[in-house]
Amino acid sequence: MPYDLFEHRHRFSSWAAARATQRGRASATNKNLIDAIQHCGIVSFLRNDDTMSIDEATFKKHHRTWCRLIIDLLNRKRIADVTYGRVAKLVAVYLKSMVIVGPNSNSSLAFVAHPSIDRILLTNLSNAPEIDNHIRECCSLINWTELDEQRYYDLIAQLRDCLRDDEPFWNLERYWTVTNE
Repeated sequence: MPYDLFEHRHRFSSWAAARATQRGRASATNKNLIDAIQHCGIVSFLRNDDTMSIDEATFKKHHRTWCRLIIDLLNRKRIADVTYGRVAKLVAVYLKSMVIVGPNSNSSLAFVAHPSIDRILLTNLSNAPEIDNHIRECCSLINWTELDEQRYYDLIAQLRDCLRDDEPFWNLERYWTVTNE
């Protein structure tokens, strides 16, 4: 594999996604999480320029496949506390670094890719007066690390409703801050 800008971004993005996901989990090492990214199909998907014009329904199918494969890979390595919410965060942070803040930031993929769901985002959404009360209450009750597949996609559908149809999904991260202070 040549060391080009894609590979450079991939290495950084893999590391960033692993670090963001592993917090407090000794068994989920950077190596295990980066290996999972490497083997779930997302890297080869991103190497294909045609994938940048993906629609939301097709993205959702790929997202499910990646997350399910990552869960399977980590379970086979006997990693503790593997949940859909944790794996979805791994994928989200990876895509954020590779696509959304990368050279394809205006692509359809950047528009539909899921934001990174974590405690900070959910807490800030639950406290935002402009967000629908039902969604605010839902966000206040969710522990992202315990989300299963169905609850994750239910939450994603609700969060998409927080934005106008013409807004990219990453715009939801205006409610994410580095700290909650």
